[in-house]
Amino acid sequence: MPLPNALTIAGFDPSGAAGVLADARTFASFGYRASAAITSITFQNDRSATGAAHQTAATVRGQLESLRAEFQFGCAKTGMLPTREVVREVARIFRESELPAPVVDPVMVSSSGLRLMEADALDVFVAELLPVARAVTPNIPEAEALIGLHITSEAQMREAAKIIRGLGARAVLIKGGHLPAAPGAFPEEAIDVLDDDGKVTVFRAAFIPGASIRGSGCMLSAAIAAGLGKGLSLEDSVRQAKDFVLNELRNAKQSQHRER
Repeated sequence: MPLPNALTIAGFDPSGAAGVLADARTFASFGYRASAAITSITFQNDRSATGAAHQTAATVRGQLESLRAEFQFGCAKTGMLPTREVVREVARIFRESELPAPVVDPVMVSSSGLRLMEADALDVFVAELLPVARAVTPNIPEAEALIGLHITSEAQMREAAKIIRGLGARAVLIKGGHLPAAPGAFPEEAIDVLDDDGKVTVFRAAFIPGASIRGSGCMLSAAIAAGLGKGLSLEDSVRQAKDFVLNELRNAKQSQHRER
């Protein structure tokens, strides 16, 4: 039997840590054949991101039209959507086609500080892409950018998820990895808050100090999409995806420890 098909619409990281290559590896781990439409070619490695060459709306549509002509997709996700024109075109394609509702990872700034979504694209992202998403998965800084409020607690994460749903999203997963701890201390828990059409689930896991990998947000959103494509509920898809990423973090920490 052929593998089911998964679609990622995101940027290309030549180092392979994030973007469509991280998505493809994640989809493969869940038994999918991955296809990708590239929205931007970034200039980065594990130390820094220095620039990007963005694709036009027409080139993104051209990639997607050629893929849709051959494949039927069981799941989809979006990552880096750099310009308002690309955001609008991607939203239009999901509205007008048979593609499954995507898991939307609102990639805005790289870990080294490079802006990956132009500032004037945010209003189009909210107005046109959020309503077609099955779920949107912002981290704390991304959620703050979407709602214009500071988030420092679980209660504020819950409120932020509710506000983002009010902007048009069906479901919101706010990732708590950037939640501040006491000065000089590590958080005791890693907390993520899922608000799925008003049903709130809080995921708690032990915080793993010293474990860090680029592309963890890409992997999480791809793994969530993979679960949805296999018929899992959103809650169970998030739980499975979190287990997957936590395992990747543990492996990364063990590898870093061995290298020392």
